[in-house]
Amino acid sequence: MGPVEPSPALALNWVYGTSSKVKNSLINLSDGHSERICYIAAHTGVVYDKRTRKQSFLQGHCNSITCMIATEDRTAIITADEGNESMLVVWNSRTGNPIKSIPQAHAHGITAMDLSPGGEWLATVSAPAPGTGEQEVAIWLLASILEDAAPQPSVLSAIPAGDVQLAVKFNMNNISELITNGRRRVYFWSSQYPNSRRFKYYSPPLRSKDFKQNVGDFVMSVFVPGSLQALTATTDGDVVVWDEQGITAQMGTRATDRRASKLMRIHQQAITFLGTIGDYIVSGAKDGFVRFYDPLLRIVAWFEDLEAGPVTSVSFSTALPSKLGTAELADTINRFMVPDFVVLTEESRIVEVPSASFEEFDAAKRKGVSVLDPMLADVVRVVCHPFQAELSVLGRCGVLQRWDMVEHTCVARRAFTFKHPGEGANTLCYSRDGSLLVAGLDAGYIYIMNTADLTDVHAARNTTAAILKMSMCVTGGVLAVADSNHQVLLYAYLPYKHIKRWEYVGKAKVHHAAVVGLCFGETPSGSTRLFSLGADSRIVEYDLQASSPAAGLKIAYHQDFAPPDVPTALAFAPPMPYFKHFSTQTLLLIADDAYKIKLYSPDQKACVCTYLGPTFSGPLQQLTTFKSPNTNSAFLAYATAERVVGLVGWPMDGDPSNSLGLIAHPGMVSSLAISYDGRRLVTSGPDGTLGVWSVSTQALESQTQAAAALHAAAGGRWAAVLDNPELLEQLQDYFYYAQIRAQGEDTIEPRNIQGMVPVSMVPDLMRAAGFYPSNAAITDIMHHISFVAQCQDLDKLHTVDLETFLMLYSNHRPLFDVSTEDITAAFAAFGKESSGGRMQRDKLLAVLQQLGENMHEDEIAESLQALTGEERVESALPQLLDAQVFANDILGFEEQAAS
Repeated sequence: MGPVEPSPALALNWVYGTSSKVKNSLINLSDGHSERICYIAAHTGVVYDKRTRKQSFLQGHCNSITCMIATEDRTAIITADEGNESMLVVWNSRTGNPIKSIPQAHAHGITAMDLSPGGEWLATVSAPAPGTGEQEVAIWLLASILEDAAPQPSVLSAIPAGDVQLAVKFNMNNISELITNGRRRVYFWSSQYPNSRRFKYYSPPLRSKDFKQNVGDFVMSVFVPGSLQALTATTDGDVVVWDEQGITAQMGTRATDRRASKLMRIHQQAITFLGTIGDYIVSGAKDGFVRFYDPLLRIVAWFEDLEAGPVTSVSFSTALPSKLGTAELADTINRFMVPDFVVLTEESRIVEVPSASFEEFDAAKRKGVSVLDPMLADVVRVVCHPFQAELSVLGRCGVLQRWDMVEHTCVARRAFTFKHPGEGANTLCYSRDGSLLVAGLDAGYIYIMNTADLTDVHAARNTTAAILKMSMCVTGGVLAVADSNHQVLLYAYLPYKHIKRWEYVGKAKVHHAAVVGLCFGETPSGSTRLFSLGADSRIVEYDLQASSPAAGLKIAYHQDFAPPDVPTALAFAPPMPYFKHFSTQTLLLIADDAYKIKLYSPDQKACVCTYLGPTFSGPLQQLTTFKSPNTNSAFLAYATAERVVGLVGWPMDGDPSNSLGLIAHPGMVSSLAISYDGRRLVTSGPDGTLGVWSVSTQALESQTQAAAALHAAAGGRWAAVLDNPELLEQLQDYFYYAQIRAQGEDTIEPRNIQGMVPVSMVPDLMRAAGFYPSNAAITDIMHHISFVAQCQDLDKLHTVDLETFLMLYSNHRPLFDVSTEDITAAFAAFGKESSGGRMQRDKLLAVLQQLGENMHEDEIAESLQALTGEERVESALPQLLDAQVFANDILGFEEQAAS
């Protein structure tokens, strides 16, 4: 046996929900030997085995999958997406491994595709180009896709502008012909390959007056089996029948060109699916019905008792019904016989339907069998039970679901009602013992419920603003919520006569921007503390001891952080390794939009250290902590606003090798949670999917250890992290020079170079390296140096070595340089005079002298002289100036502006 491949730190374990609104997003892989289905879930293809109840995954797309198709024998599945880094991928359906990947098969991705009967050709319609809407239609030789290093389409043509094409279908009677449709136009394409690499096409007109009625938007098109006709489904429930013109052909058209010959109503609501199986035409609609028609559009069979919601996909098994193999020929004549099929609906319900159930008399036997319980399509919050393998999700629509994470079934459900259109649900949390669930809704409603049956324990409304954040203390007897008016409200479970009940304590409005973090925490000494963090850079601690229904919610203190960084997330930090300085110290983790994670001490009221956080996507928006079930070590789990979730090792150090990230969703990450045992990370997005990830902290620890060994061999950890040899050489030179200065530049005594510089020289070294920290930033750096001393169980550091300096520089310097856009934003914030959008010189000088870390007149004059060479401020600054002039002419940003 070969070596066992190590598990990744985060591996997809289960996916709830489907991309049910994508056309043909479900494929039936059942073949008589296995019972499997494949469906799209955002940017992942999910293969589900109905017998073993296990999932496997087709992973590799960065964007949401827009179309999927399988070969007739179901051995290969083809998926495609649209957007940046788009891909077309051919997968082995049994192993889930990619056979071939084509990056950017079309410049902006693929909107629709189809395989020819026999699977020789693949037709694709490109995604529209941003801005212009330009599209292409192409056919590819499937063998070329699989075998060529850089496959190219065999036939390619531009689609005329005017109506974005959304669907494509081969003519099963003539594979050199295609039909595509947008919302208002249909195109027929014919190929003369290999004689020509361009399509011939025509688009027959369709006017409402031709049928004396309005014609709904087009949805999908198919060719009629064994016929020259084609059909296009509409949102009115009609199908447009396209037939050859024959002798009625008009001037400039051919007799074989098709025109709209009639309009037939086959559903009372919008048709959402149109396909064929054998000689039958299959339709599905908003009414939840699946119907079968013969080539003359006479209804043959109907499945109208599914009660699963609007149909979006229908897919058939490759195995014929078992009764067909044993039936006499006479019994098959004029009888409806098709393979069993599965149906996907807009509600993400997947229903298995035996075709023989059409002949059942009992309506209950015509409902089909549910394959998977449906996940909500608009999840805004997911939380995990603190002691059980269970999660709960809350949808914006107001539906609450409890799920068993072992059986993957929905065990309880509740729907909240709203008084006004547009209102919805926002947030959810468990009590620490798991006995209560609390939901926060628009208009200030909160519901405290029994977890078991989701019945109300207490309902309250003490604000008219939407409830956006909530947290419950360790004992489960105090609940804090934050609303959209930046207020924090407190509820407590208090004695009342001979019982206890939930009571409203009070509210406080200390923030003047959105509350981005609200959390209870238990300090090392055992007391409970409550903090809130706002996008106004203000942190607030609430005095729980002094708060009561009579006294209201009391504030212990608040503190404002220095701009410009804006906080984005808050969490209690895991305990630090035991040293005398950390034995009773409470620490908070504060993430900000500068990609930093700061360790804040509410006892010292200071940021004691600053670390560079993960930079895989945008700034961190969600942060939580957990313990590894294997090593009992602490870790952080995070999510950015879009796409990325990941892990960070604890204690933090700012080294990128101590963190990882992956694309969990192709768009926004709406929620993040950790299971009770730390073995599962749960993420949700507004794409209707929820991912459960297996956590292997050993993989992250191994990554960190391997990087440390590599860095040691390369000459230093932080030198490797810096990854800039030229800058490293400059920093080393500055550091050596600082040692000389510390001993006196003019001394004639033998020098004793020990590789250390005084702590007081660190800010100057930062400035020499091109990082000009503010006074507040220098204070943070000094606190960080003190924190390093405490981690070594020392009271104070008087000197630092080069490695420590590089660590400080890597963590504290801005990730991005100041740009012209930053200067423009600053001018906008300070206010402009009305004269051409320019600022008066006196106004700018007043800003520099009065706001923030103010500058003295001498400092301003000295700085302007260094920048412009002018000794007088009046000569250096024009009377009126705008952001562009200040950035280019004063600060010297010409090269950046030009780039």
